[in-house]
Amino acid sequence: MKRTALAALVGIGLIARIAWADDHAMDFSDEVKKGEMRAGFTNKVMVKTQNFTVGAVAVKDEIKAHKHNDGAHVLYIVSGGGTMINGDKTIPLKPGMVVYVPVGVVHSVKAASSDLTFVDFAQPPFDPNKMEWIK
Repeated sequence: MKRTALAALVGIGLIARIAWADDHAMDFSDEVKKGEMRAGFTNKVMVKTQNFTVGAVAVKDEIKAHKHNDGAHVLYIVSGGGTMINGDKTIPLKPGMVVYVPVGVVHSVKAASSDLTFVDFAQPPFDPNKMEWIK
């Protein structure tokens, strides 16, 4: 009897986790289209917690040089291509790439075509008011 009850509780727990996961899944290609328009790009925060954010970014032209003094970012290139200046390195971007941007490093992104999209993982949570634009 105890084993049956334990199995039932575990099963209910697994079903609850699956239902929770389904409610928290999204389609990147839909989310990136909903982004807030900024100078040269759009940004849509898809997930925001106390510890991190996950954003969908579409670069129409370029994201001008800036830095984040409050946290690091990891970019996953979804589509398109372009070039990123990350500190003193120039990085050609293509789908499937992962790029790490450390805290305080000046970086910029220039699209080669209008379909450069990426997922932006930021920790701590991304705050656009804390971006420091470089002139």
